[in-house]
Amino acid sequence: MKKFNALLVAVMLIFTAVSCAQSQKEGAKGQVAPRVVTLSAAEFNQQLSNTSEKQIVDVRTPEEFETGYISGALNYNIYDKDFERNIASLDKSKPVFVYCKSGGRSASAAETMKAMGFAQVYEMRGGTMAWSSQNLPLEYGTAEPVADKFTQADYDKLVQENTLVLIDYYAPWCAPCKKMEPVLNKLAEEFKGKITITRINVDEAKTLTKEMKLEAVPVITTVKNGVELAHVTGYQSEEQFRALIAELMK
Repeated sequence: MKKFNALLVAVMLIFTAVSCAQSQKEGAKGQVAPRVVTLSAAEFNQQLSNTSEKQIVDVRTPEEFETGYISGALNYNIYDKDFERNIASLDKSKPVFVYCKSGGRSASAAETMKAMGFAQVYEMRGGTMAWSSQNLPLEYGTAEPVADKFTQADYDKLVQENTLVLIDYYAPWCAPCKKMEPVLNKLAEEFKGKITITRINVDEAKTLTKEMKLEAVPVITTVKNGVELAHVTGYQSEEQFRALIAELMK
């Protein structure tokens, strides 16, 4: 009898475990897993048009926001200590559209929203740089427009007066750009008189970067006798810079 009772208890425990597992599985099926969809600027714009109840979040700094933002966007600076609290005030059941200047900060913000349980997050690849390169509309704040410090005329002069040029298109808020700066300074000194190595702040050359259709930073280009030879996007190590220079000097 004792053996029978022990067997009965074991069977009941197994049945309970299986039932709980099945119940959990069915519960998971009934839930919508949070997801992030990365879209090009054109796709982002189209999805905005197709979505009636949308929340748009610009995660740039207030200063950047004033230089041009997508209509209806809320400015929740990702560097602000209250960023997550601001995000938590949004409706998690409704789609959220998030963007920044070139895509780095918005990708991080999108993952934060996913972890917080937002059902649907759309993140724009390339940010406002890509948006502007597609001539999509922006609205502007009350700040007076600031004239570019580096123009197309400045670029033409640079590549016409220097045979070999390496250009780093950067932004002050770009982490990979900051990491590359000491290497570029070192190489500029090492190759002084042979190659002109210069950095162009995209925030101070908005018209030029729009015309060149730059959609991210950092971007490195090399120009020989006025002709662009190389065009690479993203962080470059010292070794990669030296390879670009070697090719430029051939």
